Amino acid sequence: MANTTTTERARKVFWFVALWMTGVGGAMLLALPFKLLIKAGAAIH
Repeated sequence: MANTTTTERARKVFWFVALWMTGVGGAMLLALPFKLLIKAGAAIH
């Protein structure tokens, strides 16, 4: 019984970390164009 619960817990932790990494990666990808626009605007001004 202990082995199955440990496996389930590890799987939940893995999915939580995977989803968190995906969210952080997506947010960084969304922020990238804005950073480029800000740099371009600063270069023009």
